[in-house]
Amino acid sequence: YASDFDRKGFSATVGYSTDTVKASVNGEVRFEDSDDDSRDRQTYLLQADASVKTGDNWRLLGHVDALLSRSDQTDILDGDYVEASIGATYRPIDNDKLNFLFKYTYLYDLPGAQQVNSDGNILGPAQKSHIISADATYDVNEWLSVGAKYGYRTGLVSKTRAEDDFEKSSVHLGILRADVAVVKNWDLLVEGRVLHAVEAKQTNYGFLAAAYRHIGENMKVGLGYNFGNFSDDLTDLTYDDKGVFLNVIGKF
Repeated sequence: YASDFDRKGFSATVGYSTDTVKASVNGEVRFEDSDDDSRDRQTYLLQADASVKTGDNWRLLGHVDALLSRSDQTDILDGDYVEASIGATYRPIDNDKLNFLFKYTYLYDLPGAQQVNSDGNILGPAQKSHIISADATYDVNEWLSVGAKYGYRTGLVSKTRAEDDFEKSSVHLGILRADVAVVKNWDLLVEGRVLHAVEAKQTNYGFLAAAYRHIGENMKVGLGYNFGNFSDDLTDLTYDDKGVFLNVIGKF
């Protein structure tokens, strides 16, 4: 049985835009007060985005997602999540043959004991990670594009939120891919992947294939199958990604 509680929330949004700079900040606070004090909680949320055009072909990007949640009962019910990233993109205006993205991400993920993760479990893994990645795509001709990605994550990982058992964890990720325009409005994507865990001295290999359908000029939808057990998201600490997936991509 859970007691009743009252929630009060306040939020604010600020935006700024020019020809070269676009930025926005969203903030929210919530205060929850229960009849028997068992569900008292204070939650603070922040989201910020920024884009700066430094030249005709270059753009700097920044993003922050932060959530701090405090319980009046016990520290293990607290939940903290901070993801901050900064990146640079190269997209030439005179031709679209080469596109490049470099990004650094800091992630502090300390889920609360009552938080349910994507696997439907509570007391899931926690991490304090630094991630760098570089991703490039080159158009060979009108029907073939090739790309490569390298990512590296280092930091501390805890297998369960219930214990303070953080251990060092470092992984390298490498991807080679090809995107083939088969017929009008249809593309075929194939990827080869390798993930090496340094401390565990373990190397995993994966393969992915998908078919994409273009819808208009700014969106495409893909259905595919991941034959490996890991994803290209280095913040994902699970090895349960094998299977069918649906991916929607927007372009602007």
